[in-house]
Amino acid sequence: MSGRAKVIFLSFFTIVALVGSGSFITIHAAQVQRGFSLFPKYTNVVIGKGEEVNLDLKVINTGKKEEEVLLSIIPEKKAHNWKVSIETEWDKIGVRSVYLFPQKPDNSANLKFHAIPPAKAPGGEYRFVIKGTTRDGKIQHSVGIKIFLKKEKEISKAISQKISLTSKYPSIENPAGKDFKFEVEVKNNTNKALVLNFGVKPPYGWRVYCSPRWEEEKKISAIKIHAKGSENLLITATPPINVSKGKYPIVFVVKSEKEEKTLELKAIVTGTYKLVMKTETGRLNTDTVAGKEKHLTVYLWNEGSAPVENISFFSDKPNKWEVTFKPDKISSILPFQQVGKPEKVDVVIKAPLRTLPGDYMVTLTAAGKQDQKQIDLRVTVKTSTTWGWVGVGIVAIVIVSLILIFVRLGRR
Repeated sequence: MSGRAKVIFLSFFTIVALVGSGSFITIHAAQVQRGFSLFPKYTNVVIGKGEEVNLDLKVINTGKKEEEVLLSIIPEKKAHNWKVSIETEWDKIGVRSVYLFPQKPDNSANLKFHAIPPAKAPGGEYRFVIKGTTRDGKIQHSVGIKIFLKKEKEISKAISQKISLTSKYPSIENPAGKDFKFEVEVKNNTNKALVLNFGVKPPYGWRVYCSPRWEEEKKISAIKIHAKGSENLLITATPPINVSKGKYPIVFVVKSEKEEKTLELKAIVTGTYKLVMKTETGRLNTDTVAGKEKHLTVYLWNEGSAPVENISFFSDKPNKWEVTFKPDKISSILPFQQVGKPEKVDVVIKAPLRTLPGDYMVTLTAAGKQDQKQIDLRVTVKTSTTWGWVGVGIVAIVIVSLILIFVRLGRR
């Protein structure tokens, strides 16, 4: 082969190699544009005889194109007679596939893995595999679930309670004036439907009612719960306007024909803080004379239900003006309903001697640890009357001097 032929052959081979590698990169890039993840929140759980399994299951599209993911459950051999399904989170609709977009929030689906053991299933561990596959079958993911079923003797005490009440947040802290909302799960552990009546023992003066978790506008006093089912309720407690800071117990009572259960909730009121500051006259304007001190009385009080602490005073004023407060600090201001009188503060404003007459803005601020308040004052500066008399004197001197000059000139 001649040298020229070799060059042509090598060039052709290089081009083919580059094109081939480019195609590989393109194909690989196309592959990474797709993907999804499939995971349950819990993968190993324990249940008792007669109990069901409801596990959160999430499917997320991690790629950059739309995907339809087919879902299936594969039980191990000894678990083939279990009733298993994948359902929607709230309305319990069976799901076989999900269609996901690449953008949030439509790139994920929250589902439930639901499993019911047979009534005569022996105790022990049961395994299931949740499998997800794209519609074209090119991408697959699987995740395992283990369920340990207790033996009869291990759960004999647990199933003795026909009704159970639980709250994820039984103690809530809020400022006065704000509603307290407690989420409570009511569970029917029996094998038949129950009609349960509700009652609430609130603190004195509080208004409390019960509603379905997602329908807060409804007020209910009873509910029917199916066998082995549960309902999420919302208990709303409104404190009185003048409630004091403290801890308040709220007892939620559920009754069936043969059983009564109670759940103690706790509302912690932290109190409200509301500073009010006003001038003695109620007006937001005043007059002063340049170079002289102007005393202004300001009253400060707390319309909240808890003390406001460590109050300091500040001012925003024109350049070279002086503004002082007496006192300049107050350690604490109790609620007005407790003390019945406001705090009195003497504000001294002094404009520089050569301030031009006119209107100026001065902002007074009272800032405490829990709240602050400010007022804007329009200060009208007037010239001193002393300078007026000086001017009169100068004019008088000039007039007298002119009269004397005319008299002397007249004699000549």
